[in-house]
Amino acid sequence: MVGPPVSVPGPVGRPRGKNLPFKALGLVAVALVAALIWLLIDSGGSGNSADPSATRSTVPAGEFEFAKNEQIPAPLRDTKCVDHAYGAVKDFLAKTQCAQLARQLFTTMLDDGRTVYTSISVVRMANAQDAAKFKELTSADGTGNVNDLVREGTVKVPDLKTLASGGFASKLQDREVVIVESDTVKHGPDEAEHNRLMKKVSEDAFRLAGDVAG
Repeated sequence: MVGPPVSVPGPVGRPRGKNLPFKALGLVAVALVAALIWLLIDSGGSGNSADPSATRSTVPAGEFEFAKNEQIPAPLRDTKCVDHAYGAVKDFLAKTQCAQLARQLFTTMLDDGRTVYTSISVVRMANAQDAAKFKELTSADGTGNVNDLVREGTVKVPDLKTLASGGFASKLQDREVVIVESDTVKHGPDEAEHNRLMKKVSEDAFRLAGDVAG
């Protein structure tokens, strides 16, 4: 006699969803590894997101070591150049508008311990032709100039009212005119020698103009 068919149970399946926590943990681990790799690549493999060399100055080395005056830690920039000039230079800027005036004050120390104050002004004109005319005017005697930051009173230096009595230097760079004036509170015994030294300081400061102009 043949009995009723016997059903053989098939493979027992794993409960649905039992592996989800393990899969989730795996995905999190992959994401963390990817994020770590991205950070290493972004920081140049150093493990830091900021490169210390990025804060170093790009100004080339020169004879004198300049420091930003603490009263003007960043360049002052203005499009109204005429408001910061005097003499014939002021008249010129009233008729021939500039694009930007950028100024900053620096200091350096001489071997005898005196502090030199150096004002850098970068006047950007509308074109190279206007810049050449402006350079010629500011280089002539008795025509006025752009105010240095001491003359204008932006920077207060006891017993020093202007830098115009020290060393002057200027340079034409396409449509920009760089004007540098340097002086100390006390002059040396030889006035001519003092002015030559101040001019030397001013000429060395040309390398700072790029950072001032922006």
